[in-house]
Amino acid sequence: MEKCPKEEGRTVKALVAQLCERFYNMGWATGTGGGVSIRVGGPSEGRDFRVFVAPSGVQKEDMVGDDVFELDMDQNIVEPPKTPNLRTSACTPLWFVVYKHRPKAMCVIHTHSMHAQLATMLDPTEEADSIKITHLEMLKGVGHHAYDDVLEVPIIDNRPTEDQLADQLEEAVLKYPKCNAVLVRRHGIYAWGDSWEQAKAQCESFDYLFETAVKLKVGLSLL
Repeated sequence: MEKCPKEEGRTVKALVAQLCERFYNMGWATGTGGGVSIRVGGPSEGRDFRVFVAPSGVQKEDMVGDDVFELDMDQNIVEPPKTPNLRTSACTPLWFVVYKHRPKAMCVIHTHSMHAQLATMLDPTEEADSIKITHLEMLKGVGHHAYDDVLEVPIIDNRPTEDQLADQLEEAVLKYPKCNAVLVRRHGIYAWGDSWEQAKAQCESFDYLFETAVKLKVGLSLL
């Protein structure tokens, strides 16, 4: 299998590590939780996609580019990290679900944001399969929504292991084509964008909206 051009690969690996450190500092990746994947290449560039993924169990604030995996779209390892004895993130199958059904997605982020977790518990029964938010300026930051639109973010139930979320995540991604995120109850969020910059900005915007909803303590929606 052909690897990503060396210089590009080195740059993207460093970027994955930098984003993980940033999200740790924001309180989104405490205790090795969460992670980042970035996709490059594709038919438009006349080459195969390559996906760079964070490893499992590595302190996010200490991660370096040499810890990052390069995979193909079948989740095969094209180039392992230089750091020995690492495993791909448990989030990896979930990231690939998004890449499969969102052809333009080039970055998927998973965080354990406290605001995201609390937003999934606003319904006292904890049975809601989505949260609705409207009439907030930051809606413009999540893609496909204006101030007075209704943002509906799907919520899926957590499972004992990350890979067991794949079927639910896939169903939610297909059911909510306008939304660039899926919440996992009492767990966190998966968010994506057409570039790493967009994914980061949208993830930050979602977090702001969830924080607002939680602080207002308003049931299922802000309608």
